[in-house]
Amino acid sequence: MVLIVGGMAQGKLAFARRELGVTAWSDGVIGIENCIYNLHRALRDQPEAENLLERWLAGHPDGIVICDEVGCGVVPMDREDRSWRERVGRTCCRLAERASAVYRVTCGLGVRLK
Repeated sequence: MVLIVGGMAQGKLAFARRELGVTAWSDGVIGIENCIYNLHRALRDQPEAENLLERWLAGHPDGIVICDEVGCGVVPMDREDRSWRERVGRTCCRLAERASAVYRVTCGLGVRLK
């Protein structure tokens, strides 16, 4: 599995398409495609997202996960938003440990971290 992270609108999907050959993706949900785009939205909107992600990872060992960095700004005042932001960060940490490669994309340029 490959993990791609970066800020909003930084070209993560374009990088995945250009550099990793991604042609289809599930957007904001953990679906059947070999690429999950906007994992942070799935973790907010999709019930049981963590369990679905584990099943997806088992079925897509060569899959690509793309997630916005949501923890690099102002701390939300709302408790639910803080909880979601922490869930996204911890999930990305677990994914990075398991990933064969991790990229951080800024301005459309990917830097390999792992």
